[in-house]
Amino acid sequence: MNFLKLIFLFFPAFFFTQVSYEGKIGNYPIEMVLNIDREFADGIYIYSKFNEPISIKGIIENGHLILFELDGDTRKAKFYFDNFKDGKEEYLGTWTNLKTEVQLNVYLKKKANQKSFLQSESTKQFYFRGTEENEENYLLIIDKKSNQIFQKMKMEECGFNSIYNVSVGDYNFDGYEDFSSCVQSYAGPNTSKTYFLFDNKKNEFFASDFSGTSLEFDEKNKLITETNQCCAGASIVKNIYKVKQNKMVLTKEHCYKWSEKLQKHIEKKPKDCQ
Repeated sequence: MNFLKLIFLFFPAFFFTQVSYEGKIGNYPIEMVLNIDREFADGIYIYSKFNEPISIKGIIENGHLILFELDGDTRKAKFYFDNFKDGKEEYLGTWTNLKTEVQLNVYLKKKANQKSFLQSESTKQFYFRGTEENEENYLLIIDKKSNQIFQKMKMEECGFNSIYNVSVGDYNFDGYEDFSSCVQSYAGPNTSKTYFLFDNKKNEFFASDFSGTSLEFDEKNKLITETNQCCAGASIVKNIYKVKQNKMVLTKEHCYKWSEKLQKHIEKKPKDCQ
C-alpha cells in the first residue's frame, strides 16, 4: 500500500481526511498538517520562527502514532504519540532528534479553521497557504522572514484541499522561482496546470500564458516538452518549446504511432497524429 497514509486501528471504517493542528515542540510554536487514512500518514509541519515546510511520514503501531521527520529519504527526527485515536482535539507526545537523541515534549491542538492548508513546497523566500474565504479560493504567498503576506491571489479554478496543490520550479528559466497549481486531469495520463511566473521588475507573481498537456521543464537546456497521449497510448504527440518573453514558442513537433507488427512506437509525420 502507499506509504502516504495513516493507520487508524480503532476505526476500521475511517476514510481519508486532512487535519490541521497548531501547538509546540518544547517551547517552539509549530503548525502541522496530517493526511489521515486507514494505515499510514504523511504531512508537513513548520516552526513559526522559520516557516520552512518539513516533510513527515508515519504509521500507527499498536495504537501508537509514529511520525518521522524527513530530509529527502533521511530520517532526522521522530514524533511519538501514545494511544492515538481519531477524533481527539488535543494530543501529547514527544519529538526526538535521531542524531543527538535530544527529546522534547509535543503538544498539538486541532485548529478551528480547517479550510486553510499549508503547502508542502516553498521557494527560498516564500511559503504558500491555500485558504477559502466566503466560498472563494485564495492562495496566500507569505514571506518566510517576516511571516507577512507578500501577495494574495484569487484562484478562480483552484481548490486547496490538499498540501500538494502547489509545485515550485523555474518555468521560464530566468533564474527566479515560480510556482504552478490548479491541476486538471484528462483522459489517460494527460494533465494540465496553471503556471505563475515571478516578475522581478514588478516584484510579484502573475498567471502566465503557458498552456499544454503534461508539460516538463528542462532547466539545463531551457526547453519545455509537452506530451499528449491518446487512444490508450497508441498515439503520442511530443511538442518542444523554447521560452521567449514569457511565451511558449513551438520549435519541434513529434508524432509517434504504435505498430502492432513491430510492437513499438514509430515516429510519423505530425499530421498523422492530428
